[in-house]
Amino acid sequence: MRPVIRPTVGLFLSACLASSALADGTWEVLAVADGLSPANISGIKGAVWVPNQFNNPVIDANGKVTFRCQIAGPGITNTGATANHVVVVSGTGAPWTVVARNNSGVPGDTPASAIFSRTASPNNSIVTANNLSADGGFVVAGYMTGPGITTGTNDTATWFMPASGSPFLLAQGRDICPGTAGAQYPANMTASSGQRTNNNGESLFAMTLSGGDTVTANNSAVVMLRNGADQLIVRKGDAAVGFSGLTITPDTFGLFLNGSTYAFSGKLVGTGITTANDSIYCTNSFVSSGTYRVYAREGDPIPGFKGLTIANTSSISFGQNPVGTDGSIMLIATLGGTATPLDNGAIMTETNGVFQILMRKGDAIPGITDSANPDFNGKVFQTVNTTGNTRTNNGLFAFQGILMNSDGTSITSPAPATFVGVRKADGTVVTICRQTDPVPGLAGWTIGSLNGSTSICASDSGSVVFAASISKDDTTESGTAIMAWDDAGGLRMLAKATSLNASPFTPTGDTNFTGTPINQITLIGSTGNNGNGTGTGFSSTGWLTLRATDSANSLYAIARIQVGSSSSPCPADIDGNGTVDGADLASLLGGWGSSSPDLTGDGIVDGSDLATLLGAWGACN
Repeated sequence: MRPVIRPTVGLFLSACLASSALADGTWEVLAVADGLSPANISGIKGAVWVPNQFNNPVIDANGKVTFRCQIAGPGITNTGATANHVVVVSGTGAPWTVVARNNSGVPGDTPASAIFSRTASPNNSIVTANNLSADGGFVVAGYMTGPGITTGTNDTATWFMPASGSPFLLAQGRDICPGTAGAQYPANMTASSGQRTNNNGESLFAMTLSGGDTVTANNSAVVMLRNGADQLIVRKGDAAVGFSGLTITPDTFGLFLNGSTYAFSGKLVGTGITTANDSIYCTNSFVSSGTYRVYAREGDPIPGFKGLTIANTSSISFGQNPVGTDGSIMLIATLGGTATPLDNGAIMTETNGVFQILMRKGDAIPGITDSANPDFNGKVFQTVNTTGNTRTNNGLFAFQGILMNSDGTSITSPAPATFVGVRKADGTVVTICRQTDPVPGLAGWTIGSLNGSTSICASDSGSVVFAASISKDDTTESGTAIMAWDDAGGLRMLAKATSLNASPFTPTGDTNFTGTPINQITLIGSTGNNGNGTGTGFSSTGWLTLRATDSANSLYAIARIQVGSSSSPCPADIDGNGTVDGADLASLLGGWGSSSPDLTGDGIVDGSDLATLLGAWGACN
């Protein structure tokens, strides 16, 4: 293990803020865990970060970072009923603000006098899944003790901490489900990965039910959790909207939210239903009455495309942000009917009954099928990685693409089979990079497979960020590079985490995160999304946060950087829906006198921010 002179780490934290700027701004190292350097948390004296206990950080539109971690120091214990070592902190460092801590009161003191505590497993007393709203509201969940709380029954809960205003309880174990005769939520009501939460603190939740009027035929539901007014979206056994005599069983996965628009899937039950026609896909977009409409069904014809159907097996999947602010739904569809094996897949949108094909299996891809590189000759588009694609609120679609031979056969090694691309709102397709391409700014290195591990994300300002496996041409080193792309700057490398390929696998990556070379770097992937159609690790305004690690020396860091433009092209569009309107005005007024949403960057929401918002009123340009 390489020796580290520990006292220099704290000095490095200060120095790194003035390090040389990259093409996209300067990396700011916000925290380094080495077990000795001060954590600098407001109200907790002498605390240090515990190595290897940083959860994935999230970042809001103003660059504020929030993460869960563990601390040590005087008066801090990590065992038993008095454990107080788990904290959720927020800010940009110097100092951090405590959002939640075990053996401290729960948000808003609701339930009254309850504290976060879990004696049997104190490390999990506070359960967070990196759920962040676009404007910086944060979901906190965990286990409690206190008056009226029974372990294993009602000792879990989820709260929303808005960017401004008071926190509120979203749900507690064994709460009564609305729209039922006493059916109860499950005992475990903690947040989960991939759960979407919007700026209003509304959170879509799939759950099992028990008690009251619950029987096997109605023991699950999809509920919109709200402050004091939860909404039952659909319950197992309900009459399926638009299908006489049939009922619906909602799926427990594939729930999506963008503002007030939600989408979910389910199965039809009843006479004439088989596995070839039971899957349905539902949304409340463009619904004037009732709770939802069915926009697609397995085996059905696709309106506007004569002869094409939604295939009856593995028919539809979704990317990271399929629900658009315009109410459209983006889907990855397997096609049936007249489709052939050469063209039976498509990226589509559905908007109030109108379908559009954005990309289709067999399409020629610019930069690949017209490439002079013989390795790409005869290659065409096959599909996208089902978790490796995302859409921004202004219509840019970023994806990991998979290629095939023009005759429909799979590409075998060593021919390149993957690439990263974007489809712009105007329909233009751009190839960002291809497997086997050289790494920008790193001579003698090439890009490896781009399928399944890129954690691709995109901002409303048009920047795309992803992770790429890279290796040195002489095979002595390999690792991961964080790449960025936009129209203005093209493809470039933001950071790299690499190591030698021979024992002891010494780290050789960037040194500006921990003060030593790093060998691991982590972006939030497909679970890092909020309920406003944007990412939680890469904000709509281009703020990126990640974890970087030198595992050889047990050094762990959290950092952030502004990617692309140093400011949002439309900062007054607080909710990221492409228009400055009454919802943005309400958000600004709700944060009056606080630090968020600060449009002018002076640290306070005041008259200058109001003037900025009113001056930008209307559609963003």
